[in-house]
Amino acid sequence: MARTRTSPSKTPPAAAAGRASSGAGMTEPKPPTDAQLAASLAQTGAAAEPTQLPPGVAGAEAVTAAAGVTGTWSTGVTVTALWSINEIRNAWMYGPTVGWKKLHNGRDGAFSALVTLASQARQTNRQINFREEADGMVYEIYLW
Repeated sequence: MARTRTSPSKTPPAAAAGRASSGAGMTEPKPPTDAQLAASLAQTGAAAEPTQLPPGVAGAEAVTAAAGVTGTWSTGVTVTALWSINEIRNAWMYGPTVGWKKLHNGRDGAFSALVTLASQARQTNRQINFREEADGMVYEIYLW
């Protein structure tokens, strides 16, 4: 069998680069324009927390604010709702007896663990114990 030798491609580098970037899985995200950023911020609004309470618990938030938060443990709480938004480390959980509580947003790993525990409690309808500090955020969750 005779061997054949192929010559290198004569395609100009600019055309080859255009072809490589348009292949499957080769595209890169583009930064948003100023107009896109402005439109995105206008959609999210100024409130970075839930703005509505579930039916039947209108006074829960007022009771929590009046009592004050001083680094306390809450036990036997059932998580009935979760809320998050497309912002860095911003998620909340709701318990009928405690109202909306923001999950601590210090580090990615800790935040992911708290969100996972809260969502697992919500899905399985299990009670949790959690520690809330004076800043109003949940720092620890124990799920049994």
